Amino acid sequence: MRTSLRRRLMWLLSSAVLSAWLATAWFSYSDARAQIGTMLDGQLRLSAQLIAQQFGPEMAPAGATSVPPQGGPDARMAYQVWDGQARLRQRSANSPRTRLSTADQGFSEINIDGQRWRVYSHAAPDGRFVVQVAERRALRDELAQSVANHLMHPLAVAVPVLGLLIWLSVTAGLLPLGALASQVQRRAPDNLAPLPEPAVPREVAPLVHALNALFERLRTSFEQERRFTADAAHELRTPLAALKTQAQVAQAATSQQALRHALNQIVAGADRATHLLEQLLMLARLDPQASLPAAESLSLPQLAAASIAQLAPMAADKDVDLAQESPDAAMVRGDAALLSVLLRNLLDNAIRYAPAGTEVELSVARAPGEVVLCVSDQGPGIAEHERQRVLERFYRIDGVSGEGSGLGLSIVQRIVELHGATWRLGEGKGGKGLRVEVAFPALET
Repeated sequence: MRTSLRRRLMWLLSSAVLSAWLATAWFSYSDARAQIGTMLDGQLRLSAQLIAQQFGPEMAPAGATSVPPQGGPDARMAYQVWDGQARLRQRSANSPRTRLSTADQGFSEINIDGQRWRVYSHAAPDGRFVVQVAERRALRDELAQSVANHLMHPLAVAVPVLGLLIWLSVTAGLLPLGALASQVQRRAPDNLAPLPEPAVPREVAPLVHALNALFERLRTSFEQERRFTADAAHELRTPLAALKTQAQVAQAATSQQALRHALNQIVAGADRATHLLEQLLMLARLDPQASLPAAESLSLPQLAAASIAQLAPMAADKDVDLAQESPDAAMVRGDAALLSVLLRNLLDNAIRYAPAGTEVELSVARAPGEVVLCVSDQGPGIAEHERQRVLERFYRIDGVSGEGSGLGLSIVQRIVELHGATWRLGEGKGGKGLRVEVAFPALET
């Protein structure tokens, strides 16, 4: 189930505001309770001192009590006066005949008839009497509760108003996101232009940046597909036309020899078309990849030996010798299938363009921090000003014989990029032929 960003923000903000309000109310209640307690304690102390000032040198006879008339001290308060012989001299009507507190000085707490009382005791300096004034604890609780109620009552109005204000604020804050969504929704399928990043809020900028990066990748991918489709259609047209021509020659052949020659050309043309299709499919698979699909530790000499064994029949048909020179261990990190494709393409190109009776050499050497693969031949080579152009797809050097598709080095370049390697084209031994060097990051063995 999809969650609503607006509802999520509403819930979070409302919860935060309500929690802050409740925390503030609790703090205010606690602070008010403490302040009220301090104030009432001061009143108890002052009341005890005022009562103490009413007694002169002569005190009432022992056992005499003074009961305040109706309308005297509030029933929530009580007081007693005891002489130095622990005899009750005066008390309020709601005060018991026993001492309110055993303490002669300071504050204390007592329980009378199930109610809590706060008592302050004040002893005369000469010890002639002790005045005790008490106040019901409920008074303090009622005052603190009244403060809390005054803090909580506005919630009944404030919470709905705050909810409405938060809803309006969230809606206004999400307007740029809605505008961005509408802008993307109104776009034509082929419109991959980047969205304007400076016009969006800072929080939405990472999303817009990611969308623009996606648009750029899609644009590149679509461009590659269009170019690939156009190049493939152009390149397949030639071998298919040649096949049709040879088939027509075979149909019109008047001798067994002419028929056999036409059929051999058809087979050769089918082989070239098959090779071209294989190269095209390989490029179609490599182009979308941004990283290696399955990287692992590999022995480059072992992969080289396997590729030489696979292409040995082709070399033998052209009377070209294959030679390998490599250490026992030279480990790289990569994809075995892609590295095999790279080796086969380099060897295939070298064999195709190498003259009969010459040698194609493959070597693997270890260098500080890297493993260098080298394939060299004694063919026509590539002029220095042509070495960048041969990396373009379907490009063939004029005047050079061979049956290549013009895709081999493009495939090699893509595989080199995926492996984080570097490569270069140079001259073969004695300044003759082509030498291709690929440097891979080495792995410790």
